[in-house]
Amino acid sequence: MPAYKDESKGTWYCKFYYTDWTGQKKQKLKRGFKLQREAKEWERLFLEQFAKNPDITFATLYDKYKRFKENRVRPSTLENQCNAIELHILPYFRKKIVSEITPADIVEWQNQLLDRGFSASHTRQINAYLRMLFKYAVNYLGLQKSPVIAQICKPQKGNIDFWTPEEYKRFSDSIKDNIELYTAFEILFYTGMRKGELLALTLNDIDFNEKTISINKTLAYVNGEYVMQPPKTQKSNRVIEVPQFLLDEIREYTSRLYGLDPEHRIFNRSRVWLGEAITRTCMKINLKTIRVHDLRHSHASILINLGANPLMIAERLGHEDVKVTMNTYSHLFESHQKEIIEKLEKIKF
Repeated sequence: MPAYKDESKGTWYCKFYYTDWTGQKKQKLKRGFKLQREAKEWERLFLEQFAKNPDITFATLYDKYKRFKENRVRPSTLENQCNAIELHILPYFRKKIVSEITPADIVEWQNQLLDRGFSASHTRQINAYLRMLFKYAVNYLGLQKSPVIAQICKPQKGNIDFWTPEEYKRFSDSIKDNIELYTAFEILFYTGMRKGELLALTLNDIDFNEKTISINKTLAYVNGEYVMQPPKTQKSNRVIEVPQFLLDEIREYTSRLYGLDPEHRIFNRSRVWLGEAITRTCMKINLKTIRVHDLRHSHASILINLGANPLMIAERLGHEDVKVTMNTYSHLFESHQKEIIEKLEKIKF
């Protein structure tokens, strides 16, 4: 891997042949390096991009993985993965050769991550991204076995946060003067849809005759701009039934939007709009502050109290699997066991 001196400019350059993705042999020339080793390093990194073996640096593995994922997952999903990898994984493994990384190296990295005091769910997610990178290396680069063989920590059973109907009424009563904000939170509380799904809603998604709302897109913030993209999962693309009072509120709100295009968003706001409103209003009325996402939990809690079964709740919330519903709300279902036993007592002849 030689490098050459440009005597006229006092800099170094590299010149070499390589085989591209199509199998064609090409020549590459790169000038302007101050040092010979910089020219050689650039050539080595360039050639790694075309390598189909695990004897490459982890940084190159990440670049390959990122290109592989670009057209296979939603842009927002890829951005979240890349942010976590670049912040928590790449600094540690960047210069290591993939085929030389051992389970002991993984455990040492895991120990350092655990020392940072993240929640169990966040820590497990970061570890999952590392596992995915090595799975890609096994499947496509010929790595014999992934070195990520140990789970980083046990899942943490956390309590979900939500508003009771009484708490939500206090909140909604305090924002009634703002019909846009009031209608947005009414939809969130009485449908359980996600924030991005709400902000992507158009008039075309609302069927006032059939009393349904179609959830078929979401508003995401990717690379510094807002974009429309498909819902989070296949099951998230759904049609839900809604009560008449909510349809009446939506109709009243949208009737005030002069010249509204049926294909345009009915809430032309950013993703931080709702969260800021919760924080500001809860401080004003001395109410427990929750996240916007916790309104989904609030809706699920209502459904459980009304006797809805896990499958119905999973379909309404757009969960990919009913197991997600049970894992999230199992303790709420358990709270009804006493009530069920009492009912069993009454049917005994």
